[in-house]
Amino acid sequence: MRIVRLCLLLILAAPSVPLAQTAPPSGGEAAPEDAAPAPKTKPSAPLDLDRLLRPPGVAPTTPTAEPALGGRDRAEWRDEFANANAEVADLESKVEVNQQRLRANTAGDWNSSPAGGEASDPEVLKLRAQLRRDRQSLEAARQRLRDLRVEASLAGVPEVWLKP
Repeated sequence: MRIVRLCLLLILAAPSVPLAQTAPPSGGEAAPEDAAPAPKTKPSAPLDLDRLLRPPGVAPTTPTAEPALGGRDRAEWRDEFANANAEVADLESKVEVNQQRLRANTAGDWNSSPAGGEASDPEVLKLRAQLRRDRQSLEAARQRLRDLRVEASLAGVPEVWLKP
């Protein structure tokens, strides 16, 4: 293994000069076997930073009138906020409707259950469970909206981009 490494090192370190150089024949013409075809490829441009950063397969991006902040442009930020606000508004209306239905179902039954006991009406129990789930979903949607506001603030998004 040592010998192979040593030979490889000697081959790489040796100057790359041909061992035997022959003069062309006395007729002034080169022998046909000595004639090498001219290379058909053009020499490549020098390797610089611009060439490294823009490889040939990647299309250059054209700058837009508005920069993308936080990985999104103005329309994407508006869509994100519109979706988040719509989700919050939808869940708020669901909570309100379920509260009204629960009040309507329990209006006359406030005295029918023992003190400290739970209502035994299955409809009331379903409404309470649904109301609890809707409130949890509403709180999660509000948290997502707050997180989106923080993300937009950290990205430097102008307030006018966030309004529909």
